[in-house]
Amino acid sequence: MGWKRWAASGTVLVLFLVVVGCGAGGPRPAPGAHVTVVLRADGSGRADLWVGGGVRSDRELRDLGRRVAAALFRGQVLGPTTVERGSAFTFARTEVVRAYRPGPRPVFDIAGGSVGPVLKAAGYPGYTLRLRPPLVRTSIGGRTHPPGFEYAWRVSPGDPPPAGSMVMQPRLLHWAVEMALLAVAAAAVLSGFVSRDARVGFGGCAAGSVAAVAVLLTDRASGDALGTLGHLSGTRLTLVTRLPLVALPVVALAVIRLLLLIARQTATPRPE
Repeated sequence: MGWKRWAASGTVLVLFLVVVGCGAGGPRPAPGAHVTVVLRADGSGRADLWVGGGVRSDRELRDLGRRVAAALFRGQVLGPTTVERGSAFTFARTEVVRAYRPGPRPVFDIAGGSVGPVLKAAGYPGYTLRLRPPLVRTSIGGRTHPPGFEYAWRVSPGDPPPAGSMVMQPRLLHWAVEMALLAVAAAAVLSGFVSRDARVGFGGCAAGSVAAVAVLLTDRASGDALGTLGHLSGTRLTLVTRLPLVALPVVALAVIRLLLLIARQTATPRPE
């Protein structure tokens, strides 16, 4: 029986090595060039480029990524271009100091007509372009999309390039409603903690937890509107966008208080 165990163990080991070897580096990118443009709420942005074959060195990839970013962000100040080792494949990332001007209705021009010739000259007549705006309402033409919508184009040789202007429509209403709900949740849970009346404790914690959960379920980083409008940037903008996460400890405290109240009610002897 000993040799059978060794044979089984060796077979498992070989299969494991084969699976690991086949999956090393993750899936390869599809043929062609792939570009992703990310616009941040503070007006900055970045351009990521990865290709499915054709580039022989990191230097070539970095140079091509730089040219693509310059075509996408015409006239803008570009930051450094670096080659990043992603979980699936290597890509070139170019930071942009000012991708658009924040304001009531910021506009970003889609320069597909400029980036297409750059990629074609590099040997990629077909490419994909993705545009990820801040988490605010956006529109191209007459069609408006909700926060979190991502624009995507797949351009084959001979197809017209992506073009037009994407208009961002930041609104403070969603953020104001969330902050009001968060304040209500915190006040209700606090009243449930300090009150000695069990009914007030149950009601306050229940109402507070419902309001806090509503904030967590409906939040789409609504604080991005403050950055897109140009009111906040940097650390203050980061803190505002993460403020709805305060609802997590509010829910936890409400649940703890409710469990304590239930345990107290259970332990209290009832008069016969």
